[in-house]
Amino acid sequence: IDSEISESDSSISSPQFYLTDAAGALVETPWIGAESSLSFGHFLTAEQASLTGTSSDPNNPDTDGDGLLDGIEVIFTTWNSTDSVWTLNPLVPNQGGYDSDGDGVGDLVELNLTSNLPINGETYPLGVPTFGDEAREIDNLAFENRVFRILFSKEGRADLGMDQYLEWKSGMPAKPMLQAIFGITDPKDPDTDRDGMVDGYEYWFSEWDLEENKWTMNPLTDTDVDFDSDEDSFDCNGDGEISDSESFDNLAEFDSRWYGKRLEVGNVPNGTTAVSYGRDTVNALMEEEGLSNSAAWDRLYSIFSTKSLKSSEKMGLINLEDPNNFNRSLIGISDPTDSDSDGDGMPDGWEYCYSVYSEILPVNSLRWSLNPLNPLDVDYDPDADGWLDRDILDTPAIQGVWEDRSFSPFSADQQFGKGANSLYFTNIMEYRNGTGPLNPDSDSDSVMMSPVIVNGVVVDYRQDMSLSDGREIFKYGTNPLDNDTDGDMMPDFYEFHRGWNETNDNWSSFLKIQVQWIEVTPQNWKPIQFSDGQITRPQLDWTWFTHDATDPSDATQDADNDGEWDCSGGVCDYIPYNNFQEYYAVVNATLSSPSIVRASALFDCSGEDVEEWWQLRETLLGTCTGSNTAASNYLRINRIHDEDMLYALIIDDNDVSYQDVNSSNDVTMVNGAWTDEFNRIAGDRFHLPNIGLGEYAYGWWILDIDGDMVADGTDPTNWDTDGDWLNDFFEIDDDLLDGIRGNSGSPIRYDDRTS
Repeated sequence: IDSEISESDSSISSPQFYLTDAAGALVETPWIGAESSLSFGHFLTAEQASLTGTSSDPNNPDTDGDGLLDGIEVIFTTWNSTDSVWTLNPLVPNQGGYDSDGDGVGDLVELNLTSNLPINGETYPLGVPTFGDEAREIDNLAFENRVFRILFSKEGRADLGMDQYLEWKSGMPAKPMLQAIFGITDPKDPDTDRDGMVDGYEYWFSEWDLEENKWTMNPLTDTDVDFDSDEDSFDCNGDGEISDSESFDNLAEFDSRWYGKRLEVGNVPNGTTAVSYGRDTVNALMEEEGLSNSAAWDRLYSIFSTKSLKSSEKMGLINLEDPNNFNRSLIGISDPTDSDSDGDGMPDGWEYCYSVYSEILPVNSLRWSLNPLNPLDVDYDPDADGWLDRDILDTPAIQGVWEDRSFSPFSADQQFGKGANSLYFTNIMEYRNGTGPLNPDSDSDSVMMSPVIVNGVVVDYRQDMSLSDGREIFKYGTNPLDNDTDGDMMPDFYEFHRGWNETNDNWSSFLKIQVQWIEVTPQNWKPIQFSDGQITRPQLDWTWFTHDATDPSDATQDADNDGEWDCSGGVCDYIPYNNFQEYYAVVNATLSSPSIVRASALFDCSGEDVEEWWQLRETLLGTCTGSNTAASNYLRINRIHDEDMLYALIIDDNDVSYQDVNSSNDVTMVNGAWTDEFNRIAGDRFHLPNIGLGEYAYGWWILDIDGDMVADGTDPTNWDTDGDWLNDFFEIDDDLLDGIRGNSGSPIRYDDRTS
């Protein structure tokens, strides 16, 4: 009753006081949480008072006839300081149009969920259970605990309700007030089920899953946090399973509002703090499009609400009672009912998968690398794998698509012209090409290592990222998802190292490398010159040398003409030692081309058919995991012990004549028995390199492209890789005379021709 007309005690009114039982006596107890001294009755109009009286009716459970029990309105009311009213009033009907806990759903809606389905724009089949019924069926104990928690949290003001609860727990039928709260969400608790998602988020974005036969989200049970309502999660590591860390589930989509990607909050650059996806989007709009803070938030709202007709209609329902409801309670969430919340063409789960907070190109500001709310992130290049050092004279590769190692070019209007501007390999490009936006080298073929040489000494050894994803597409025309683009069983990094001509922007060079063979006696051809009784090295002619990572036909080319002659049939036929054979340092006819190898009965270390370059390489060199390669790896560079003959030795002996040996002016280029100065632990060069401790063989980088201390074949531009006057084919063929590889000559070990 209004305190001013109270006939008992004008200082005692409801809801400021409530009754508690103290040793059998009812004691008027002040409500500490009351923020006003005005009673419920103060707000009665004369018209309402004439209809229902000036106080609550002890014989009518719903004095004002608004559908809410008086006891419900008493214990769930809150003082609204803005409008200076009680949000729920048992004397005034339809007073509950407030959202006391700010969770995005009104008090009246929350208190009527025991018997009502959500009105959120979705349609449901007949017989769908209410949130409360489903939650009770899922976990009855959790249901009982939730009801108890709702009553207990009312600071003693739900004393009669607690009595009803205890009676019900003892086996008696539930009374009306208790029944009324069985299926409600608590309008004084933004997260009734304590699952980390506010009730309004779960209410407005819940759908009935016809396949799973359940609510995709339910504000009364925490079993829905791991459910992915819109099925937009992405298998980041490609193992065929969606792990917990990969799942962009309901909770992760809600966390966007507060954390961005919660799993990455602790991995931000020193001195910085991660921001939410919403704040990040606003920052991007302000810095990149020049919007004000308020205009940027308005744009974020517009992006979310206009991405589809369904989103627009749902937003209308959310803001029906309060046009600012979404902005106040939910803005910054990712849409759990739409797989592309910002409409940028990249699925939310894919963006979440590769979302890290760092300084991002080309904006050079702190951003989430991928943000399901930020449509501007399509143009970011977080792994900096584009063509960033482009020159005005550079000719871009023809753009197109690789499929089954066959290339289909795009139309002329999709090609790049010459220009000096950087070509960023952006997030949307990564998504469309299937590459990793946080991995600059998706096919792991940027394994080349380049020495930094100062005054003839290696002072550093750096990874060469020439074959980053963007450069493969923009500059070289190779496939960033295949480390052997053309399928010729020679990896892209090897063909790039051997064949790329930076001057001409192509894969061919005009070199003076072609051996001119001499028939010294009938049917006896040698790679030499012979005049005036002197045997000298062969004459070399100019020829085109090609190693094209996009064209398999170069595998069988032999530009340096360093093969052999077969004169066994009465007519001499030249047998090439082609590019393919040079990479593996083999001369067997059964290993002379990729097609022949694939048609043979070769098996890799796992017993699988040899189809790819790495399978053939480990099979030939015996480098299977756990294998002892000391006696089998004929391309090993470092010497293991003094009797070991499988090591590399390249010498420029500067001898003019084959007959005259002068070792005084020999220049050692590579020596696997010496230790290079770079990374040398101790001592001088004249000790065997300790590879396990990080030491390198002297001059290793001349033969070793990728830093694994194994030569990458023989040199296809040099007829005599090791400089010992014997062409590469001959040394390999001679070594195989007894059927054993590695116990005689070697094309990468200089042999003293006096022995």
